[in-house]
Amino acid sequence: MKPNEGRLQTGEHILARVIEDTILGVRVVIAKFDKENEGSVDFSSLIDLRELDLEDLEREVNEVIERGLPVCKSVFKREEVEDEFDLGKLPESVNEIRLVEIEGFDKRPCRDPHVENTKAIGHFSVTKVEKVRKDRYRFLFGVA
Repeated sequence: MKPNEGRLQTGEHILARVIEDTILGVRVVIAKFDKENEGSVDFSSLIDLRELDLEDLEREVNEVIERGLPVCKSVFKREEVEDEFDLGKLPESVNEIRLVEIEGFDKRPCRDPHVENTKAIGHFSVTKVEKVRKDRYRFLFGVA
């Protein structure tokens, strides 16, 4: 695990929820954390996400971070959560699903490391949005 991976992962969950709540039909395709303080997340969208106001988006993400929300991790049997979450990317053989919940804000399956409280993320910045193929947009972001 990279030193800041938990900060990046949790920040990505907040960014994803803000975008999903803003634009109907958007979904996360994949997130990557290749550098120590930077990550990327690809979204599938019929709307051009390059037209979003990045300053507003960044402000909204940082407002959630500053609320100091607890981040809880729980493991459930697949049958307990499969009606609530899209588990299509997971093989049927996976019987236990780990959910990460940012209290009162977001809950989604994720096996990766996360912080215990959103304040631990620090400042979150969106550095770029690019179209990587038809209906797919990549957000580059960082934490400081």
